[in-house]
Amino acid sequence: MSILRIRTFIGMLCTCIAVAAQLTFATTASAAPARHIEINSTLLTEMSGITASAHHNNRYWAHNDSGDRPRLVAFNEQGQHLTELRIKGASAFDWEDIDSFSDTTGSYLVLADIGDNMAFRPYTDVYVIAEPTVLKSPVMEASVQRHFMLINEDGPRDAEALAVDSAERFVYLLSKRDVHPRLYRFSLDALTEQPVPLNYLGEIRSIPSVDKHQAQGAGRITRFSPTAMAFSPNGDAAIIVTLGKTYYFPRKQNQSWLQVLNATPVVVNVKSLPQIEAGTFSRDGKRLLIGSEGVPAKMEILDRPTAK
Repeated sequence: MSILRIRTFIGMLCTCIAVAAQLTFATTASAAPARHIEINSTLLTEMSGITASAHHNNRYWAHNDSGDRPRLVAFNEQGQHLTELRIKGASAFDWEDIDSFSDTTGSYLVLADIGDNMAFRPYTDVYVIAEPTVLKSPVMEASVQRHFMLINEDGPRDAEALAVDSAERFVYLLSKRDVHPRLYRFSLDALTEQPVPLNYLGEIRSIPSVDKHQAQGAGRITRFSPTAMAFSPNGDAAIIVTLGKTYYFPRKQNQSWLQVLNATPVVVNVKSLPQIEAGTFSRDGKRLLIGSEGVPAKMEILDRPTAK
């Protein structure tokens, strides 16, 4: 091998090492190890989304993937099933994520029926319901208060990741099957029960990808496909959850979410979960909860990481 080829090889190797170093998992030396729990609920058979309650520090809401009725399950950090909440006025074609927010009128849950594996849906659905303050019985009901019918002007897209910024009053969605995930948003104040065009903001190039994902209609995914997204309660960080890893993004002052999600992330490795489909922050923003499909539903609870 010539000296020139050796130098070229060394240069390429150094470049690869530098890129890999940018995605190294960083955390403080005092960070506690992850705590593993299993949710004691026979209703959660294919958990696909979780969010923290706006009312209680130790209450969370979760839902299944496609194939279930429109309902939520409440549980706590000890894995105890608390109640089943049945949603009136909603369909459940392919629920993929959930978030919560509060404003001057109350506290709400946002349900994302945005899955579109074969990219054929003319529109997808997002429902808003009032979050129950008190869990009065093992089975409760809630009615849809707002229904948004979302349209992608660049064509149907599969998505599994949704997060709400209540200060901006925007809801953000992240596509799943593009080579680089595409970030969209719409306003919480958009008119309901009629088509709402999604505002395309840009690509997310901070997380690993492959040269070519499967086409939108192929119904296949990769380990880099986003399956959930969440913003911290005070808006100073975000996570993108994929089938393989979770990526944590601290937010600097005056950064847009597009800028935040395109910065170098802290990589959170969760090794004990079979298929990661859900993630959120705790109500106080101090912990991450990363969840997987399976029976029983499994979850890792870990301290929020700190970038070096």
